Amino acid sequence: MPATMKARKTPTSHKRTDVSQNVGARLRAIRKEQKVTLVELAKSSGVDAATISRIETGRMVGTLESHLKLARALGVKVGEIYADLEEAHIKSRVALQPAGRTEVYVHQAGKSSIAMLTTDVLSKKLMPVLVTIEPGGRTHQEEARVGTERFLYLLEGEVDAKIGESVHRLTRGATLYFDASLLHQLRNAGSKTARVLSVTTPPVL
Repeated sequence: MPATMKARKTPTSHKRTDVSQNVGARLRAIRKEQKVTLVELAKSSGVDAATISRIETGRMVGTLESHLKLARALGVKVGEIYADLEEAHIKSRVALQPAGRTEVYVHQAGKSSIAMLTTDVLSKKLMPVLVTIEPGGRTHQEEARVGTERFLYLLEGEVDAKIGESVHRLTRGATLYFDASLLHQLRNAGSKTARVLSVTTPPVL
């Protein structure tokens, strides 16, 4: 975000579930259930104790060979170490942001703000935000890198969108799709608060 903006509310952080964390947690759970120590498992499997520790804590995934050795030593099928891996992968690809946990950035003038509508935006392909502009307010000027596109949908109010040297008047329900590498800025053109749904791809801050 530009230096002229400050965070007003920060959401609770969400940890992303990845393969290494899931495999490691499952391996640790099986070992603990069998009351086997790291040293004992290392001795029976031939896999270094430090490597097992790194796998269990998610710092590394390990190789299929090491997984097979660990599974044999624990007397389980390797599939048990991968149990629920697909479900965890699906969950990591779905991001729900509860109401009231939105991250909001306020423009220096205090008459416009941007609310992030999802978390970990830089890891996603789209950046959805809610732009709120008070009467007499405007957003900062933006000019994204080449290849960036932006879509606007006016939820309420009236907005003038200046794209390059052209100005486009948006009223409730209007949409605008444009090349975000062009210099652009939004201005409240009415007497009421304006709210705009904005989606940018790829995400830019």
